[in-house]
Amino acid sequence: MKLLYLNTRFYLALLVVMLAFIVGFFVPFFYYVALLLLLVFVGLVGTELFMLFHLKKGIDVERILPERFSNGDANEVVLTIQNHYAFSCHLNIIDELPFQFQERSFAIKDTIDRYSKKQILYNVTPKQRGVYEFGAANVYVSIFTKFINKRYKFTVNQNVAVYPSFLNLRKYELLASKTALLPNGVKRTRKIGQSAEFEQIKDYVLGDDLRHVNWKATAKKQHIMVNHYQEEKAQNVYLLIDKGRTMKMPFNGMSLLDYAINAALMLANISVKKQDKAGIWIFEKKTDVFIKADNKPLQVRRIIDALYNCSTDYKESNYEYILSNSLKKIQKRSLLILFTNFETVDALKRQLPYLRALAKKHVVLTIIFENTLLDNIYSRKIKSTKDIYIQTIASKFVHEKQLILQELQLHGIKTVYTKPADLSVNLLNKYLEIKQQEII
Repeated sequence: MKLLYLNTRFYLALLVVMLAFIVGFFVPFFYYVALLLLLVFVGLVGTELFMLFHLKKGIDVERILPERFSNGDANEVVLTIQNHYAFSCHLNIIDELPFQFQERSFAIKDTIDRYSKKQILYNVTPKQRGVYEFGAANVYVSIFTKFINKRYKFTVNQNVAVYPSFLNLRKYELLASKTALLPNGVKRTRKIGQSAEFEQIKDYVLGDDLRHVNWKATAKKQHIMVNHYQEEKAQNVYLLIDKGRTMKMPFNGMSLLDYAINAALMLANISVKKQDKAGIWIFEKKTDVFIKADNKPLQVRRIIDALYNCSTDYKESNYEYILSNSLKKIQKRSLLILFTNFETVDALKRQLPYLRALAKKHVVLTIIFENTLLDNIYSRKIKSTKDIYIQTIASKFVHEKQLILQELQLHGIKTVYTKPADLSVNLLNKYLEIKQQEII
């Protein structure tokens, strides 16, 4: 392995010595100056060579990675550097990042004192899930004049799995906890005490619902006993993720599918914290993953693992299959949050009969993504006739999105119309609003 590297300064200094010899050819005095410069140059290079190479292992580097990365978030990487030299060093660190980052010029320049230990931090932001492999950590060490570098290569490859965004879960928990009050104009519509969650058996008193008479207990006690029920707090929340071709569209380096997966994880965590039962249904042509709604402590972990392994070929989704299977898989009235995207009214109308059928039995909340590129084009200042045509087409698609929202709301299907980057916040607000209205 090559250890010695010559810096640009080495060649510049050598050029100065050569120019001095050329001038010395015409002016004899400069010949002696050139000899002196050559001796100084050779002496400095020799000194640096001895100082850098007299220790076989003058620098140690250890890369510290978290157990997993959070997709779409800034993740911290730590380089711990130990200097065994008796002098301070200049460092040029080139860490071989995973190919997914497509980073070709990543380098960190720093200095380290003699016999000292130092930590260097930097952040990386993955844009897709999967396994990321870090290559070698290369450290180029120089001193004094920086004529030469000694290369230390630490070839321990490290893998780290990129999971759906989990770093911001705590932030959204705090946001959810701050919305304890009902907003003005929100009306509670769900009847309390009529759910199927049993509380206890009590003696009958005037006003109790006779439909809840417990005949076995009545026969045993020789007077009327009734079942009492409490408000059922644990509602079913199913996150339906369409991983069809409509979710392939990219925004800021991430696909709509990855935005949906990050938001689904956030809402699953919040709903379990609020004692609801979170479940997940990932589908395309057929069911890819189905996890029955539950609020046990391990449920969020199961959902994380399912979302991490979610992959797709972006084919056309089969909503008819989802409707027929929902009758078997989800029998209790639930909140169904559908992550999908319709760009045209025609695309919506092909799936609308199935969404309407789902909305008859469940509360359906559909996520529709705002095309931020079209909005930017639509609001751009017109400078030419070509811009007029482009804006006209863009305005047509923007208007079509509004028609899609109106069509869904007309059939009693709730919607969240959001930019991909704002999906988590807007979805959380809508979920809390539905919880406060008690319409599940």
